Amino acid sequence: MSDTPSNASKRVKAAAEKTSEELEARLASLRADLDELLSAVAGKAEKQASEFSSSIASGPAQQVIEDLRDVLAEAKKQAGNAEKRVTQTARDHPLEALLIAFGAGFLASFLLRR
Repeated sequence: MSDTPSNASKRVKAAAEKTSEELEARLASLRADLDELLSAVAGKAEKQASEFSSSIASGPAQQVIEDLRDVLAEAKKQAGNAEKRVTQTARDHPLEALLIAFGAGFLASFLLRR
């Protein structure tokens, strides 16, 4: 049985879909890890802010605490937006995203072996 261009095209499409699904699964895993990390950082920051605010009841320190909370909320928002952009870019360009993920993994494994 010879490999016709149609069969080759179908195999390439199937491989691309499988790769896209694997990439989406990895992105979902990364998203879950990022959410967990952000929750941990946010929880720790809020705990420290609460402890600090209870030790200093009023004055300029209270304003600093509120500013820090605003900055933390903005950082969470930007991290969420960045996650959405990465996910959308990976969906729009699955092959490029796969190559970047492969390159990053290769680089990380190279650096960890040293």
